[in-house]
Amino acid sequence: MESIYSSDQILLHTPKIYTESPRIRMSYLYVWHSVPVNKSKRPFLTDAEHHVFVKDGVGIYQGKLKIKHYQNGRVYLTNKRIIYLDSANPPRAVAVNLSDIVDAEYVDRFLRLSPKVKVYLKVQATSSVKESLPHSVSEPNVVLAQPEVVDWVCGICSFNNHMSTQINLATQLPKCVSCGIPPSREQLQDVLDTVSRLGKDSESSKSSDTDPDQCPKCTFINHPSMRFCEVCGAPLKQASKSLLRKIKESERNVRTSNPLGLVLEDSEIYTNNSPYVKISFRRGGDADFYKHLREIIDKNKWEALEAKGGVSGDATRVVPTRETTPKVQSRGIQGLVKIGELQRKQNELVLSLSLEDLEQLMDKAKEILELTSSFGSLIKKAPVPIISMSPLTVSPTLSIYHQELAQHMCEYLLTYVLTKPSSMITTQDLFASYNRFSVMSQGFGGDLVTTQNFQKCLLYLDTLQLPVKLKTFQSGLVVITQRLHDLQDLHQVISDYLAAEENRFMYEKYTSELLADSDGYMKDVYKFFHGKTVAEIADHFGWSSTICVEELARCMDDGLVVLDKHILGTFYFLNRFDPILAEKIDNETAVKLKAQKDVLSQQKTISSELKSQQESNQQLLAFDNFDFGTQQGSHTSSEDIQSSNSAGRDEPVSATLSLLDGLKF
Repeated sequence: MESIYSSDQILLHTPKIYTESPRIRMSYLYVWHSVPVNKSKRPFLTDAEHHVFVKDGVGIYQGKLKIKHYQNGRVYLTNKRIIYLDSANPPRAVAVNLSDIVDAEYVDRFLRLSPKVKVYLKVQATSSVKESLPHSVSEPNVVLAQPEVVDWVCGICSFNNHMSTQINLATQLPKCVSCGIPPSREQLQDVLDTVSRLGKDSESSKSSDTDPDQCPKCTFINHPSMRFCEVCGAPLKQASKSLLRKIKESERNVRTSNPLGLVLEDSEIYTNNSPYVKISFRRGGDADFYKHLREIIDKNKWEALEAKGGVSGDATRVVPTRETTPKVQSRGIQGLVKIGELQRKQNELVLSLSLEDLEQLMDKAKEILELTSSFGSLIKKAPVPIISMSPLTVSPTLSIYHQELAQHMCEYLLTYVLTKPSSMITTQDLFASYNRFSVMSQGFGGDLVTTQNFQKCLLYLDTLQLPVKLKTFQSGLVVITQRLHDLQDLHQVISDYLAAEENRFMYEKYTSELLADSDGYMKDVYKFFHGKTVAEIADHFGWSSTICVEELARCMDDGLVVLDKHILGTFYFLNRFDPILAEKIDNETAVKLKAQKDVLSQQKTISSELKSQQESNQQLLAFDNFDFGTQQGSHTSSEDIQSSNSAGRDEPVSATLSLLDGLKF
């Protein structure tokens, strides 16, 4: 025997009944779609999407029945979707688009039943029910016959106008759409008589092989469900009821009923046959979720109404008029009491009006900010890094705040800080950089993370099994690094870096000697390898100096690195006393031969470039004695040419050309 009470009957207001038909057999599980999850176990957001509300301890229903394996998770309300993220299996995340939602209702707590929010789906339930029943009531668009439309030609502008055959010419006379001049009543009556006479003749002589979907004017074959021709716009004959029903059923069956394979406890059951989804809140937060959801739905409806032109541009907000304080006519104690009451009411009115003025002032401030931002393109300023992460919108008073903060901080680390396997950051630097990032993304009005909340969220890195972890050095320094980070691999990276720097120094030294760079500065620089300082190593790996000192101390304990400490500072080298590590240093003879080959190839390249440049200069000098555009140049004597050549030889050679004397190419 069923209980006389149900969770759907304890509502905040009267439920909306969308249909009054029998039970719908169609499945509405197709509204759910999967959502990808990032490494921080948070759902990926689409463009222009941001979080509005987050709450854990949530289960989802399809109608009156629970969806199996989706009863303990977290709900994310964004400006575009309602996302459910399961706690046991985060990749199993599903969502419903707010564009598929038509309304929402609040279901209050009753006895042991948790409060719920019922979300009605935006589907054409009435038409679906009528199509699914074999003996349903006939549809109006199938039964009612459409009036026939005829054409008449304007005698002034020759424009082809349309007119219904059911028009009453005695009371109304149509005008030309182009010029606006009405025709004579006799002309229109002749058109109607001609059309009626031709219609009877065509019905009597109509053949059986004519396509019923063919347009009577342009002979274009349209789809059976079309009411007007797609080419000329002429009205078409109505298709039969059975054909329209088959077309709609075929279109409805194309849609996949359950693409995610969701499993219910039983077949789908809906109250009043209105398809809906319920979200059960077992740990509170139902009222705030319903409030934000209602605001988003109303906002979307208002924007849709504005897009359709349903709101006038001159519309203004209705403001209640201010009532004057009535005068007290009575005297004595009763008059004093009334005066006190009126004074309190006046104070309440002043406070309420001041708050309204404050809201208007804030609206004006927003307009000023928008105006200043419009001039931002005209002002040159330093480039600001693009913020691609959605801000954290969870209130610090909620129980899931520290978990969401840990996940959001993990996403920030993987996106901006821990970009390499060897990247690390101290907790102090993370605290400062994360708050700086919050100011850049949310502005100075956003809430900064306190030290207490920061310490608590660090404890959830291991609890939530996030891809980052805490690492503590022997000195007590705590850093955050990737979970795949390995100490031995990092020590190997440091030793390889020191060996590569020493090999590079050796190569540059021999190259400098072969190029005869023998000034005093170069000799002092390449006299011997000076090693690497803490600042140079930290800058190469992107660490802070404290992290670099700790890692170098570990390498020294393992015998991979040695140091040289003197008055100029502390310098670190690869431990060449170890024969295995010494093999990482290249042989000097091989490095010297490689440097010689590289220098020779560079010299050959330079010589070939100089040769080609010299040949081009010689070709230009060959035309110095030729007079272009004159006939006398062709009859010059050989003596003149010899004299000119001898004169050219007597001229002194430039200093630049004298340097090329003796070269053989």
